[in-house]
Amino acid sequence: MSESNQLVGGFGWSDASRLTEFQHRTRTWAVVLPATVLPLFGALLYFVFAKGVGLAQVAYSGTKLFTLVWPLIAVPWILKHRIALPAWREARHWRTLPSGLLVGAAIVGLMFLLMQTQWLGEPVRANADRINDTITGLGLNRVNYWAFGICLAVLHSLLEEYYWRWFVFGGLRQLMPAGLAHVLAGLAFMGHHVVVVMQFFPVPLALFLSFSIGVGGMIWSVMYVRQGSLLGVWLAHIIVDFGILTIGYQLLFGTASPMS
Repeated sequence: MSESNQLVGGFGWSDASRLTEFQHRTRTWAVVLPATVLPLFGALLYFVFAKGVGLAQVAYSGTKLFTLVWPLIAVPWILKHRIALPAWREARHWRTLPSGLLVGAAIVGLMFLLMQTQWLGEPVRANADRINDTITGLGLNRVNYWAFGICLAVLHSLLEEYYWRWFVFGGLRQLMPAGLAHVLAGLAFMGHHVVVVMQFFPVPLALFLSFSIGVGGMIWSVMYVRQGSLLGVWLAHIIVDFGILTIGYQLLFGTASPMS
């Protein structure tokens, strides 16, 4: 089994593929390339081209369904690999939690510190009304905000780790050197976030925040390779999402800064 097949921390792509090396590489490109760009096109559709109409909800649901189902179709049926579910009882998974906690806490700490700066904190607070309009449009308020936030931080982060780290990065890693795979997977992870973040902030700030998200994606794929597990990466992602949600809550319902 190749190194790239082993780095998936339980969601193992077995080496039982019945394809030749050329067929496997060709098919891997064919399944991974659409996966890198479809979330971006979906975000453009539901946030830009179909915004405010019924098609937007269909596009959003369809995009999320694609990220869940496409790897489950592509790996066993197109790439001819067996998907081995994680053996969570193995200690190697649980040993990744401390580093996940540290990385997540470090990123959140940096976020809170940057919110105190004039060049980032003030522009974010200045756009609180745009954030509020979007949040209100989703039917969220002070009462149900954290119920939604817990689902987002825990379940949606798991979906993103499964899709972006295991499937997209894992597929790219089989096609190219690890460094290039980290960069391209990070850029792909950043792509749809650019569209999302631009709904809340002006272009320069949105690009900076989206670039930061892409860097975060690269950090998590590096952790994934070194640890051979998604568990610590998932924990880091959960912590970061809760940090973002805390800043959002205090912008909308409380103090403008998470540290004030």
